[in-house]
Amino acid sequence: MTLITNLASVFANTVLPVFLVAGAGYVLARFIALEGRTLGRVVFYLASPALVFRSLYNMNISTAALTQVLLLVLGVYLITGFAGWMAGLDQERPQRSALTISSAISNNGNMGLPITLFALGNAGLVIATIYYATSALLTNTLGVIIASTGSAPLSKALRQSLRAPVLYATLLGIALNRLAMPIPEPLYRAIDLTAGAAIPMMLVLLGVQLSATPINSEQRVIWRSMVIRLGLSPLAAVALCMLLGIDGLERQVVILQASMPTAVVATVLATEFVTAPRLVAAAVLFSTLASMATISLVLVLIT
Repeated sequence: MTLITNLASVFANTVLPVFLVAGAGYVLARFIALEGRTLGRVVFYLASPALVFRSLYNMNISTAALTQVLLLVLGVYLITGFAGWMAGLDQERPQRSALTISSAISNNGNMGLPITLFALGNAGLVIATIYYATSALLTNTLGVIIASTGSAPLSKALRQSLRAPVLYATLLGIALNRLAMPIPEPLYRAIDLTAGAAIPMMLVLLGVQLSATPINSEQRVIWRSMVIRLGLSPLAAVALCMLLGIDGLERQVVILQASMPTAVVATVLATEFVTAPRLVAAAVLFSTLASMATISLVLVLIT
């Protein structure tokens, strides 16, 4: 098969289904009064933590491999964040912070999890969930610190970040997994049922959130964060895989996760801290659209 044929096949079978569901959410939000904030809270406080807990509780990965993945996620986050900061040296402080968070914060949940599931199966989804959970923790700490350099008080934001349920779902899932502690069947079934709703809800939420994303005149510097997010980030993951000795399925998953576009949560942070939110919103929209092509290419190269 030629490269073009491979790209078309990967796009149709793996990437397109994700965008079709997100597109349905986009259309619904345009034609009916679909409340994105309520849906987002259901995902944030219930479905996403359930998915993270279930995946980590059931994971079959050594402590060494788990540590490698955690270090890689941290490395990619720091590299892309630093690159975004450097790319904004000619900008005012709010715009520089906006470039930093839009470069560092990737959509490992709404997009990364379903694409990994379609491309690499349930075994890949477990590793992708580890990546997502770690990235979410970094966003709620380092991301908040970076965004707060725009204006708002840091201490209040950090206190709020400790309320993120995914933090406790991550710690509890890893702890019970390592202790091999059984969960009562009725409770596990409830968690499993809730976790099963997470991915489709995330995709619908992505569409709803994108429908509210404005297209504005601050697009002249967006390409900088897009190059970092969609280009430098997967290359950094490849280099870190070589450095940390990550191979096999773990290597495929972390490179794929590092290839995701800017996450909508970056817009939330930018709005909260008045850090050029229109610039970040545009970065989310255009990087998401561009990722249809770049993610397909990455999948062809790693599989």
